[in-house]
Amino acid sequence: MASATSPSLFFPSSLSSTPQRQNTLLPSSSSCFFTGGAPMWANNRLLQVSASSAAQSNKRMAARRFGRAVVIAAADYYSTLGVPKSANSKEIKAAYRKLARQFHPDVNKEPGATDKFKEISAAYEVLSDDKKRALYDQYGEAGVKSAVGGGGGYTATNPFDLFEAFFGPSMGGFPGMDGGGFGTSRRSTVSKGEDLRYDMVLEFTAAIFGAEKEFELSHLETCDVCAGTGAKVGSKMRICSTCGGRGQIMKTERTPFGMFSQVSICPNCGGDGEMISESCRKCSGAGRIRIRKDIKVKIPPGVSKGSILRVAGEGDAGPKGGAPGDLFVYLDIEEIPEIERDGINLLSTIQISYLDAILGTVTKVKTVEGMTDLQIPPGTQPGDVLVLARKGAPKLNRPSIRGDHLFTVKVSIPKRISAKERELLEELAALGSAPASRTRTRPKVQQPDENTEVETSPATEKENESENESDVWKQLKDLAGSIANGAIKWFKDNL
Repeated sequence: MASATSPSLFFPSSLSSTPQRQNTLLPSSSSCFFTGGAPMWANNRLLQVSASSAAQSNKRMAARRFGRAVVIAAADYYSTLGVPKSANSKEIKAAYRKLARQFHPDVNKEPGATDKFKEISAAYEVLSDDKKRALYDQYGEAGVKSAVGGGGGYTATNPFDLFEAFFGPSMGGFPGMDGGGFGTSRRSTVSKGEDLRYDMVLEFTAAIFGAEKEFELSHLETCDVCAGTGAKVGSKMRICSTCGGRGQIMKTERTPFGMFSQVSICPNCGGDGEMISESCRKCSGAGRIRIRKDIKVKIPPGVSKGSILRVAGEGDAGPKGGAPGDLFVYLDIEEIPEIERDGINLLSTIQISYLDAILGTVTKVKTVEGMTDLQIPPGTQPGDVLVLARKGAPKLNRPSIRGDHLFTVKVSIPKRISAKERELLEELAALGSAPASRTRTRPKVQQPDENTEVETSPATEKENESENESDVWKQLKDLAGSIANGAIKWFKDNL
């Protein structure tokens, strides 16, 4: 026998063995018959069961030649099972289970047990079928054989009943069984409906700050008329003719290693064991109808590309009134050229002139909240990153945490300049190359006596003022020269 988790079940090889011709002495009170044509002793008399009338005629003639009488006896199936002719199907089934457990070849190793088991199986095969039993009661064994196209060989009984004989009507541990034993269980659990997928494209700002979106969805819902049964209201279910109400079918094949049997769900009723006698007009017996429905979903702030939103209960309804599946919304985000997203941070690039980089300025930049001023400090170098704090994307499920907006600075350098610009840049370069400070030698002035009065002429005062002005101008020229030299050097390095 296969494991409990496998759908395939193996019968013992003894069930498929061909009846062997052997002479077996049985007690005088027992009778044993089978259709293989082997002689048996019953009540101290030789009995011979033959498969055809021609064989019986030949054996009668042979018996007369040797001067002995041969009695051709038909099998009494009721006596074989030990039940009266008035026994119902339950009593016949109970008697078969009892005898099958007693004479099964894997259980009973005594000589003749196999033949007795085949006799019991043949009797039960006829008496468990109402049509065969009616023919047997009216015409005997010949009527049953003529109805099935002649006897002979081993007749296999219902494998489900054989398993019930050993494991009982409550056989747990096998997949798909609900306590009713092999072949008597039905699919009692209702399966869940299918999940659905919907792809949605969001705007960049909607992914940052969240939004509420509405879209139309086509899915299956339970029929409100029949409540998912698929049957017309007031109609009755009928037993499946394929599986006989079991919900499962068993296919048995003879192999060199024995009888191989496989249990599968009935393809006609789908494992329910019952069929709809009259279908619902609205759903045509499907139990579900397809409708179009408007779905609203709330997009939380901070979602990114590839995020999945689960909407419970908005998938397809389950068959036979089962629970509906779920709806999964897959998000995609539109990209904008000015802003790039990196987690919760936003990235942008700005371009300024070399004069703004040297002197500093305030420029307008684009953010997710609109245009904002960005301070460019003096001396900004190419590749520097300027930060606008808390102007990025919020963290998913924690909107109080927000990232930054980072701006990478690019300095724009002109490829061509005018003659006037070149002259000014060269002048600035020349000023920058002059010494930063110069020492001036002054003649020593004789200190006057205390009682001597010093008189300062107006020309001397003018000369002193002009010297002070020249010193200030020299300082300004030195500063401009240093700036020009820096600019010229930067141009030489970058051009």
